[in-house]
Amino acid sequence: MEILITSKTHKGKAACVGGIIVNSGKLVRLLNPGNWDQYADTDFNIGDIWNIKFEEREDIEPPHIEDVIIYSKSFIRKIDNISDFIINSGVTIFRGSPNKIFNGLLDWTGSGGGYIGGKNNLPPNSVGFWISDEDLKLSDKHYEYPAHNNYSQPKRFPYVGFKPAVNTIPAGILIRVSLARWWKPEDAEIGKRCYLQLSGWYGL
Repeated sequence: MEILITSKTHKGKAACVGGIIVNSGKLVRLLNPGNWDQYADTDFNIGDIWNIKFEEREDIEPPHIEDVIIYSKSFIRKIDNISDFIINSGVTIFRGSPNKIFNGLLDWTGSGGGYIGGKNNLPPNSVGFWISDEDLKLSDKHYEYPAHNNYSQPKRFPYVGFKPAVNTIPAGILIRVSLARWWKPEDAEIGKRCYLQLSGWYGL
C-alpha cells in the first residue's frame, strides 16, 4: 500500500514516523515488529512515498489509533508539494486559533501547553493538521501563538520534529500537530495526559 511520509519526530533516541495512505487518506504511525518506533537514522523521510505492507496494531489505546506494524517496505518516489497533497487528501484541517485544534477538546496548562486530560470525549485520533491565523514564533524549543484578546498569555507548542527549527512559522502555513502518549510525572497529583506537540510544517 502506498504511504506518504508526513512526519518524523524525536521520541527519546528513536524516531516516531507518521504518514498518510495515498489512496484513502487514512493516517498511520509506522512501527516495527514488537511495537517499536523507527531508529533515529531511519530511511523514512518526509515527502517519501513507500510501498508498505502492514497489519493493524492490536493493543491500541485511543486516541492513538494510527499504529500499524510494518512487515515489508520498498521506496517508490518522492513528492515536493506535500502541503497540497495533504490538503487534498480529505483529512480534517483545523483552521484559526489554537482552540480549533482537535475540535476544541484540548485543555491548557497555566504555562500555555495544550493537553487531553481524560479518556472521555476523546478526539478521533492523535494526529491533526492545522493552519494558524497568526504567526508562530520560536522561543526556547517551543513555538508560541501570541497572547491577544482571547488569550491572557501565549499558547506554547513544544517542537519535536527532526527538521531544523525556523524562527517563524507564518500564518497560513500547514502545520502538523500531534498528541504524545498518555503520561504523567511520577510525583504529580494529576491523572495521565496526552500533551500537544508540534511535529512539523509544510511549504516553507
